[in-house]
Amino acid sequence: MGHSSKRKTMQTPETLEDLAHKAKSAVIIGNGGGGDCLVGLLAAGWLTRMGVERVALGGIACQWWTAPGQDRPELVDVLGPDMYSVDDLDQVNRIHDYAAICRGDTNSHGRKPHEAVLAEHLGDETFIVSHQGGVKGSADGLKAVVEYFDADLVLAMDVGSDTLSTGREVRPTMTVLADHITLAAVMSQNVASVFCLAGFGADAELEIEELTANTGKVLSAGGLVGVFAPSQRDIKELENVQKLAFDPVGQLVVAAYRGNFGLHHVPTASPWGQVARMTPAAVPIWAFSPAIVIDAVAQDVTKILGTTSLAEAERIYLELGRLPETCIVGRIDFRRT
Repeated sequence: MGHSSKRKTMQTPETLEDLAHKAKSAVIIGNGGGGDCLVGLLAAGWLTRMGVERVALGGIACQWWTAPGQDRPELVDVLGPDMYSVDDLDQVNRIHDYAAICRGDTNSHGRKPHEAVLAEHLGDETFIVSHQGGVKGSADGLKAVVEYFDADLVLAMDVGSDTLSTGREVRPTMTVLADHITLAAVMSQNVASVFCLAGFGADAELEIEELTANTGKVLSAGGLVGVFAPSQRDIKELENVQKLAFDPVGQLVVAAYRGNFGLHHVPTASPWGQVARMTPAAVPIWAFSPAIVIDAVAQDVTKILGTTSLAEAERIYLELGRLPETCIVGRIDFRRT
C-alpha cells in the first residue's frame, strides 16, 4: 500500500469529465468534517448534469460541537473537533465498524451532524465514515459505503486549503489530520477517485501565496484532472441548506461565486477569528488526482497509510512535527472570570 501512489502516478490520470461519463453511481465524501459534506452538493449537481444516475453524499465523523448539554455563548468556542465513533450515533444503519448510513433524525446525544441535516434536506440517505480506525479503518469503511451505493466513482470534497499542505509552511495548518486520513482513504479505493477543492483559501489555514505554490506543485506533477463551475441553482441550494447548519467556511464558497472577493472574517481558531483572502480562484472547483496530491505535496500521508487507529495516526503526525487537531482541547471559554 505504501507504494500505491507511486504506481498510480506512472500513468496520466483520466479527466474528471471522462470519469463522470463512465460512472453510473458516485459517492461524494466531505473531506475534512463539519460542513464539507454540504459543499458536496455542488459536485453532485455537476455529476448529475454529466449523466451520473445516482450520487450519494456524506462526510466523516468530525464535528466542532460542544459536549452534550453544554451551551456555546459568545466568547465560547470549540477548537479541537470531536472525531467520534459510529457507536456514538443514534438512528443510523451501521454497515461497517467505521461507517453508517444516516437519515434526517440521525444524532449523537441529541446533537445533529451536518450529514443528518443534509439527509433531511435531500429526503434521502447520506453516510458517515469514522476515522477511529486510522487510514485502514477509514478506507474499509468508505469501501463499505461504495459497495452500499454500488458506486464506480468517489469524490472527496474539501473547502479551503489545508489538505494541500506540506507541513513546512510558515504558519502550521490547524485541522489537517482528518483531511489527510480522508485523502488516503479515498486514494485507497478500488474505483476511480478524485480529490476536489472548493473555496480556494476559504479556511484561512494556508497563506494564499503558499496555497498557490503548493497547487502549482500538483499541477506541475500532472495532477489536475478537471476544473468546473457550480451552477447558480446548485449555489442557491447550498445557501439554503447552510441556513440549517452552521458552516462559516463553506459560506465563503457562496460569497466567492457571487464575486465578493477580498478579505473575509472567518470565525475560527480564536475569539478574533482569522482572515481569508478570497480571489477568483475560489469560484471554480478544482479536481485533482489524490495519488499525485500525496506525491507532490501531502507527502506526510505516506507515513500514516498503514495506521489502524486514530491514536496511531496522531502519534505519527506529532513525531513529524505536526500538531494534530485531535490534541487540542474542545470547548474553550475565553471569558475572563
